Amino acid sequence: MEFSWKDLVETLKIDSQVALCTIIKKSGSVPREVGARMLVREDGSISGTVGGGIGEHEVIQAAIASIKAGKSCLLDFSLAGEKGLDSAAICGGRFTIFIGCWSQTEDLELATAIAATLTGGKTHSLYESLPQTENSAVERTLFDPAGNRIISSPTATSLSVPAVKKNTGEDKSSAVQLLPGNTSDFLLSEITLPPRMVIFGGGHLALPLVEMASWCRFAVTVIDDRPEFSNQERFPLADKVITAPMEEVSDLYIPGANTWLVLITREHKHDYILLKQLLGTEYAYLGMIGSRRRTTKVKQRLIDEGFAQTEVEKLYSPIGIEIKAQTPAEIAISIMAEIIKVKNMVV
Repeated sequence: MEFSWKDLVETLKIDSQVALCTIIKKSGSVPREVGARMLVREDGSISGTVGGGIGEHEVIQAAIASIKAGKSCLLDFSLAGEKGLDSAAICGGRFTIFIGCWSQTEDLELATAIAATLTGGKTHSLYESLPQTENSAVERTLFDPAGNRIISSPTATSLSVPAVKKNTGEDKSSAVQLLPGNTSDFLLSEITLPPRMVIFGGGHLALPLVEMASWCRFAVTVIDDRPEFSNQERFPLADKVITAPMEEVSDLYIPGANTWLVLITREHKHDYILLKQLLGTEYAYLGMIGSRRRTTKVKQRLIDEGFAQTEVEKLYSPIGIEIKAQTPAEIAISIMAEIIKVKNMVV
């Protein structure tokens, strides 16, 4: 499961020290991108991943040592291994990890403030000074979108952060970037909001789909007009579960480039009602379940009623990647595979 800032908060409520490992540089073939994070606890358990395999094992061991010493550090790792298919690491790449130690007594309040920003609508920024020596303390400050300081770690009373600069590194889509400072370098992390998935229809397919979307760190809302199919007990992993008529959904979610809309209703008349409200709004993805015959009829009806063909053709339908899926779990896998493909598509 991917790391989330809520993981850090919940862990710090229990553990006195944890390590947050972030890939800050990479070269060559590396399994994960710059900005990938993994939370490591003293017992070696983790949340998130920096790529798996022998490289991740070495990172975990280094993180445990950092926790015990109470010191953050920067470490370089190689995946070159020995030449040959039996090598433990044959990717050939290199990456730099920032192992940042977070303390229950000093950093829980800051971690809680970071997690709280995820319910808002704008990206916040976290600055962390990178350790220059073995005994360097890491200073952390959280800023709001306007650049106002929200909270700092106790060690950051005199922290002076550099101005934000446009990311010019290898991975321009990364949520982290390195910035030079007067006395130390800084890691700037954009506290990005989780992608929002709105699932219309709370039937059998919604059960595995909500679970899989939650694994992939989507903030999930389920909407159905039947109370027995739209309650929190049925969907414990959903962030919101709403009972509402399909004719009145426009005010129940936030449109935007980070919103993913999935129509898995029980009959095509609901699809038609929903699409009349959703088409023309802003979204990252809009998919509708159904046979090709059913979805073609719905789309043609919308075109006949004046919706632009270019807009209707943006609709992913029949929904999902073709894998001959039959069971609800298999269909959910097909849908999530298509959504992940769209989400990670290189533009």
